[in-house]
Amino acid sequence: DSHVPVRVRDPAHPNDPNAGLKATQVSSGGSHSVALGSDGYVYAWGYNKWGQLGNKTGSDSHVPVRVRDPAHPNDPNAGLKATQVSSGGSHSVALGSDGYVYAWGYNKWGQLGNKTGSDSHVPVRVRDPAHPNDPNAGLKATQAIGAGFYHSLAFDDQEGSIWAWGYNGDGELGNNSTVSSHVPVQVKFSLAPIITAARFDASPAAISRSRTASNSVTAVTPPHQPGPVTVSIDYTIGGTGPTLTNTSLTYTYQPLALPKAGGAGILLTLAAGATGTGAILASRRSRHEQARTGHLIR
Repeated sequence: DSHVPVRVRDPAHPNDPNAGLKATQVSSGGSHSVALGSDGYVYAWGYNKWGQLGNKTGSDSHVPVRVRDPAHPNDPNAGLKATQVSSGGSHSVALGSDGYVYAWGYNKWGQLGNKTGSDSHVPVRVRDPAHPNDPNAGLKATQAIGAGFYHSLAFDDQEGSIWAWGYNGDGELGNNSTVSSHVPVQVKFSLAPIITAARFDASPAAISRSRTASNSVTAVTPPHQPGPVTVSIDYTIGGTGPTLTNTSLTYTYQPLALPKAGGAGILLTLAAGATGTGAILASRRSRHEQARTGHLIR
């Protein structure tokens, strides 16, 4: 043990106490640690009974070892490349550089998310919740991942959804049950999304909040040439946290008598539903333009 910090060894020079591991992120688990090396590879060290080092062995290691590439698990030189890592009690998760979520180690409660209860000494792809029976269809996350003691989490800011899997005896998965899950399930939120801004292409729209619903605003369409434009809506969940943006909705300016259209008020409503954060655009039509109704997020 050490009561002062010691430098973690460089896996390329494990016998040199002056050669240390350079990393961009670290995370400590129950009895192991993981790091995202400055070379983009994932490294791990410590206790390895359940495969939490991800190097296809059950042997502990006092120096960092490279976590195996799930596409080449038998090649010790082919490592997992990632953008984020997190270590749990006896497992670890990583957001791969390909956008998929990977996990390895202890799996009694399904914390690896691959629809099995078997431990894995190499990374496995977490299942896509829309296709849980397809081992090749993986969960993609664009923002963040996290490993709890016996469960794991991933955040997809494109969907506005948080996914969880693993032990759920105390409600860790946030899906209003205490049933553990070996594949990702969606965390249920009671917080409403709050619209903070709206833009039509690059032009900001003046918005005023509805008196009856905090997640509804009236946006006045700015002047614009006729034709379709992209509507960008900025919002936060419950009025806190990071600002999320969705750009999947279009609005069509259709002038009947004027060379330019604009100035009509349209109602933008965001609703948190069972399938995630949804948005519906309802138009207060004028004789100058009309809106296409649609859904921002499925």
